[in-house]
Amino acid sequence: MKTVTKILTTLTISLSLAGLANASTLVAADSNISTELCMKAASGSRVALHKAIKESRLSNAYVVYNIKCNEQNITDFVSKYGKSPEKMNALLNRGRIKGHVSINDIAAL
Repeated sequence: MKTVTKILTTLTISLSLAGLANASTLVAADSNISTELCMKAASGSRVALHKAIKESRLSNAYVVYNIKCNEQNITDFVSKYGKSPEKMNALLNRGRIKGHVSINDIAAL
């Protein structure tokens, strides 16, 4: 019985360590504003991302449409690599410009 317990314990520890070794970590390549925004977005902290956007003096719409992280749109990057991507993308998507359409019937005038 002790042998089975030792084997299961060793197997569990080995698989846990293998999972930790495969975990991806993000490393900033430079200290660019766009790189900083990407790292803050992937961190999962909405407060840190909001503060970084304000400090960069960029609008949310500009960040959403123009900032690229690893050749991906920032929202796609957060969905793939970020912590709590739903919350982060909700913050980022507030910057999307929503259009307004109105239709006037000229014949009725």
